[in-house]
Amino acid sequence: MPPDSKTPRPVAPSDGDAAAAAERERIARRLLALTREMRTFGEAGDWVGFAEREAERQELSRELFATPVPHDAAPVVADCVRRVLELDESLIELARAHRDEAARMLEESQRGRQAADAYRRFSR
Repeated sequence: MPPDSKTPRPVAPSDGDAAAAAERERIARRLLALTREMRTFGEAGDWVGFAEREAERQELSRELFATPVPHDAAPVVADCVRRVLELDESLIELARAHRDEAARMLEESQRGRQAADAYRRFSR
């Protein structure tokens, strides 16, 4: 018995769907690569490189989720996002350690400046 006109027919993915899925997979993989690069830069103390990659990563994140992820790309995107979230924990720790180190260095610098000011005041 032939299906009636109301029965939905399976839709074969078009080239556009395949291209959209491939593009989302590319973006997700780049997002993961940037996150790994950020960890490397953070471990090396290169906070300029770290920040540059974070800016690019935010842009890619917006692009990746601007519209629903194509079904065919979902497994790759989900895997990349899971890995990014795992790496984010170490990035947060690196940034926190850097912040604490920078605060300590600033405090030492201020104490040194105060000591120099006191020396100048009393050595006249």
